[in-house]
Amino acid sequence: MFDRITTRRDLVACRGQVLARRGFVISPESIAEAAAAARPGPGLALAETPVVDDVEAAVGDNALRHLLRTSEARAAVGRVLLAIRLPPAAWEEVEAQRRADPVRHRHALSTAAVTSRLLAVGAGESRVQPDVAAAALLHDFGMRHVVPRVARGAQPLQEDDAREVAQHPFLGAWHLARLLGSHPAVEAALAHHWCKGQGYPDLARPPARTTEVVAVASAFAALTQDRSYRSNPFDPRGAVDVLVAEAGAGRFDPSTVKLLVHALRGGHGEARSVRFGRARHVQLPLVNHHTPIAAPARSWI
Repeated sequence: MFDRITTRRDLVACRGQVLARRGFVISPESIAEAAAAARPGPGLALAETPVVDDVEAAVGDNALRHLLRTSEARAAVGRVLLAIRLPPAAWEEVEAQRRADPVRHRHALSTAAVTSRLLAVGAGESRVQPDVAAAALLHDFGMRHVVPRVARGAQPLQEDDAREVAQHPFLGAWHLARLLGSHPAVEAALAHHWCKGQGYPDLARPPARTTEVVAVASAFAALTQDRSYRSNPFDPRGAVDVLVAEAGAGRFDPSTVKLLVHALRGGHGEARSVRFGRARHVQLPLVNHHTPIAAPARSWI
């Protein structure tokens, strides 16, 4: 575990602006200072950006068919995504990632869709805030600053590659703090791998409940989509089995995983009525280079 990083190279925005020089120390404190100093300016709705062309595909994604099973659920999630507002500079970064890494762009939109659906089921559609959907859309933003060989590689992660990946929460949070100021996306970027203190980085206090929802949504989206490092995705039932095992091991909030199960069942009644069954054998992909066979619950990382 670690509570700060030293950048390995210059951190550069898509237009070439240097955000941090090589050797700069990024910590939760420096991120907070950057957010306080930021002046993000007026927001632009997703509906007014080229990303609008991807929303229909996101809510109709076959991997989410059980979660967004009705036209009403898909329409409600679509409305939340279209209402996301970010400064133009942030949309430029989203579009840069869209061009450079379509797989991760799909993951970002799917995470935003899953997050919006879980919050609608848990709290009601009227209480789903576009800022939280924006946080989900941007939560993995730091991977944009990981070298492509590692970020999109199909081979097992070596020790140095794993350290490279482990920097991305700090890189994303720093960049987003500069772009957005004090926005939920900053914490989502920093804490989505926190795993109740068993993941990374080391934080002085637990993140907000909405960040826990983003983390579970991200894991579900990643497990149910294609990845270069494994032969096939998990089906929704297998993905849930992995997340239930993670909750049982204390790495995910059980109530958030129950909310996911409840939403997959249609969202009728109370999420707290969900009971986890006994442990089942997870049907693993035949090839999964990023996960030891003995630890299937880590395959979403």
